[in-house]
Amino acid sequence: MYKYLVRSKQDGQASVEYIVVCSALVAALLTPIQNNQNVMDLCLDSLKDWYTAFAYSKSLPTLPN
Repeated sequence: MYKYLVRSKQDGQASVEYIVVCSALVAALLTPIQNNQNVMDLCLDSLKDWYTAFAYSKSLPTLPN
C-alpha cells in the first residue's frame, strides 16, 4: 500500500516539469533584448533577409559555359 501512495504523488511530475521548461523557453524567446525586439522578431527578420537574398540569387540567369 505504501508503494501505491508514493507512486500516486509522482504521477504528474513529468508533465509539471515539461510545463515549467516550456514556459521558461517561451519567456526567454519573448523577452525584449535589443531595440525593443525579442529573439523571435530577430529570427524572423534574419529569415526574411535570407529568403530575399535567396530569391534574388535564384532569379539571376545561369552563366554560359
